[in-house]
Parts: sequence; C-alpha cells; structure tokens
Amino acid sequence: MELIFTPEQRDALTQVGYKFTAGGSHSSRTLMLTELKAVLDALPMGTDPEGYRSAVVKRNILGKGTESTRQKSIRHLRELYALSEAVPVFFVLRRLYAADPQGLPLLALLSAWGRDPLFRATTPAVLTVPVGSEVQARTLAQSVAEAFSDQYSELNQNKIARNAASSWTQSGHLSGRTRKVRRRVQPTAGAVAMALWLGDVAGFHGVSCFTSPWCRLLDLGADQARTRAMEAHRHGLLTMRAVGEIVELTFPRFPVIEHVAP
Repeated sequence: MELIFTPEQRDALTQVGYKFTAGGSHSSRTLMLTELKAVLDALPMGTDPEGYRSAVVKRNILGKGTESTRQKSIRHLRELYALSEAVPVFFVLRRLYAADPQGLPLLALLSAWGRDPLFRATTPAVLTVPVGSEVQARTLAQSVAEAFSDQYSELNQNKIARNAASSWTQSGHLSGRTRKVRRRVQPTAGAVAMALWLGDVAGFHGVSCFTSPWCRLLDLGADQARTRAMEAHRHGLLTMRAVGEIVELTFPRFPVIEHVAP
C-alpha cells in the first residue's frame, strides 16, 4: 500500500489534524481503544480540551493508579486523537461515534493512523498479507526500520512492532494473542463516511474516492466502497450523487476543509 503523499495532500491532511513528523505514541502505547471509549462515553460533545484533561487527570475516569500514569494517558490520547473539537479529525470522530458507536474501532484507526507516523509505517506489513495468513512481528519491525532508517534501535523497533500489532488487533485487522492472523474488517457506515471524507480532503474525487488509501484501510475494493457509500448516504452521514461513472460526494455534517484539486 502506497504511503507517500504529495506536498499538497500533506498540507490538506495537516489541516484536519494528521501528522507527518517523526515519532509517535506507538513507541510506548497502542491504539488505547478502551481509554478512548471511556473518555467519549464520559464526556459530551462540546467538551473543551481542558475538560478532557480534567476528567482524565483530576477525576481519574480511566481509573489509573497514579497521577503520573494519568498524565501519560492524557498525553498519549491527545497525540492519537487530539481531544479537541477544534481539530477536524476529532470533531468528525466524535460526531460519527454518536451516530455509529459500533464503528469506534475503525474510527479510532482512521484517526490514529494519520496522527501517528510510527503506526502508519506498519501498514504494508498488515494490509499486504492475505486474509487467514500470519502477520509476524519481525515484519512489522522491518517496516518501521525501513520508514525510519537509523532512527530506532532494534529493541525499540520490536517494541513499536508489538504495540502496532496490538493496535491492528484492536481495529479488527488481526486476531490472536501471540500468533497474529490477518482478518478482513467489516466497516460500519460511520467508518466508511470518515474514510471517504479523508479521501475527499486528500483530493480523491469522483470514482477515485473509492480507491483511496482510507478505503483500502477498511479492506474495501472499489465496488464494495461504492455500495457502502450508498449505505452511509441512507444513514444521512454524507450526500452521494451518482450517475454511471460520475460520482459526487459532499459532507454537510463535517467541517469544510480546503481540498486538494482533482
């Protein structure tokens, strides 16, 4: 799977909250899906960033044993998800989670994948593996080594690989505790809406929107993505107009972003 974005795509995706600098939370954390769900369930939409920090650090809604672990939790959650509705990718995640709570694992993936370059670097080691085949930790570590040449020791590459394997398991792409096996995910309407929105931001317009990296992250071929897009339209999560091969997608419920021209 191609992970190279043009400068124009990077600029547009940075506007929504994606990151393209070195480093990331997967050097010490996973997708933190359980913690994210606890935060979203405890706090309403419209909560400001300080409200999230106070809930985790002062109220200890995550049940952490020490203030140090609470501080680390809020820091990594912010790195992965922003926890600010002023950041479009988190605003969209919150809105879609309210409409489609079952979609949270893949909504979290679509956010963290863009905000953590370490996690993103392991993508080829997972998505290129046939369903039912084993995904080995050393392959994940090798992906990190190739993406960040001479930046991480072998020990740290292996640690990042283990954390990434856990995250891909939380998203549903892998199964198993020690032996990780590739699975095909079944995206909900909310996850599809978010993937198509991100693709639209990056300049995947018309029928190309169904072949964007985000649709491939959801294990969708072009025909499947088109069918799921119609489902998202019926749920009121996006607006789709299609006549033959002419397709127009709009996202009236999401923030307006300066898109990349077709």
